[in-house]
Amino acid sequence: MRYVKIKAKNYNEAMMKLKMEHGDDAIPISHKYIKEGGLFNSGLFAKDLVELTAAIPERKGAPKAKPEKKSTIDFTVGDSEPLRPSPQKAVTPEYIPPRSPEPVEKKSEFATRPATIIVPPPAAEPRTAPEPQETAARPADPGSIRKLEREFGEVKDTLNRILETQSGRLDRDKDCTSEEDMAIKPYMDMLLTNDFDRKDCESMIDEVRNSVSREDLRDKFKIEKTLKELLKSRIITSGPIKRGHKKKIIMFIGPTGVGKTTTMAKLGAIFALREECKVAFITIDNYRIAATEQLKKYAEIMKIPIHVVNDQKTFKEIIDHEKAEIIMVDTSGRSHRNDLKISEIKSYADMVEYDFEKVLCVSACTKKADLANVFKSFDKISFDSVIITKVDETSYIGNVIDIADKYKKPISYITTGQEVPNDIDVADADKVAGMIMGAVI
Repeated sequence: MRYVKIKAKNYNEAMMKLKMEHGDDAIPISHKYIKEGGLFNSGLFAKDLVELTAAIPERKGAPKAKPEKKSTIDFTVGDSEPLRPSPQKAVTPEYIPPRSPEPVEKKSEFATRPATIIVPPPAAEPRTAPEPQETAARPADPGSIRKLEREFGEVKDTLNRILETQSGRLDRDKDCTSEEDMAIKPYMDMLLTNDFDRKDCESMIDEVRNSVSREDLRDKFKIEKTLKELLKSRIITSGPIKRGHKKKIIMFIGPTGVGKTTTMAKLGAIFALREECKVAFITIDNYRIAATEQLKKYAEIMKIPIHVVNDQKTFKEIIDHEKAEIIMVDTSGRSHRNDLKISEIKSYADMVEYDFEKVLCVSACTKKADLANVFKSFDKISFDSVIITKVDETSYIGNVIDIADKYKKPISYITTGQEVPNDIDVADADKVAGMIMGAVI
């Protein structure tokens, strides 16, 4: 009895290989699941196999192949007869009995020899392949195996230590990244809440990461300082409207309901009362009587002359003959979707030949998508700066800042209420950035 081991992908395949290589006499004893191969036989990327241990009965000689005393002659002859082309020898059985002593021995010898080649049972015997099995089992020298196992075990331990070290570093880096993300997440949320484009938000946050060290990313003060500087670099301001040595015309344009009339009254009061500048009002808003009446009251209180204009000819005459240093023009609110009405305002603007400044008034409460359309529509008039109104009615003004930045238009003023002339401030990048970051500071 000898023992062999068969390796295969699964138990059924191992049994099949056992039967094919060692016949039905092979007796399976046990099986186990092993791993084989991999990187330096360390187990990394190894294949899962089944190792089947089986017992193979020893075959002594070939007694089964030579049962001499049985009618092997008849079997052999009968079996070999169809192979002989001569039909005469098929009719010669009567000649065999008389010569039984000699021919029987000769024929038995002759029969046994080709029987191993022609007859299937003896021909199947060489498939046992005892020699290959012995050579397969021979390398399993215990000393060599133990030496190899020790060497591969050392390699495996070394690789495992390397992997554990790298894994520990990765875990630490992951924890650090997670902490950094948690520290900077409120600022990303703040930018998104202020309606900055996500791409721009990610760009600013990446700049913050690249501008400070990993340790500083856990310092709220340093994060805020860095981010505020980035925001300030994106906020373009023009400063206050400046009076010149010649007549200056300031036209206020924008959608309906953004507070153009009140804003103009505030600036008129600043120039007339604080800077003691000679100011005149012109309104070409013939659609809102209430707005015109409101402006007249402001003009009366501040003792500022006011002109109500219904056509372009009158508008041109008043501008040419008015002796005021600063002439402020109030326009009717126009929907950004009404190109015809916007073109009408542009026709008035095109008549001005003096120092001319066109100011777009937009509400901080306007949705960003609408703001983008407002800027696009009124850009036909080539406005010079932006006044953000109604900042007191919202906590977020990033929507206007983002659109103004894309159009490269500076912010000149910010209004924070209805009180004339107090609730208006000159736009300052530091203050505006602080207002944007108010959600986290």
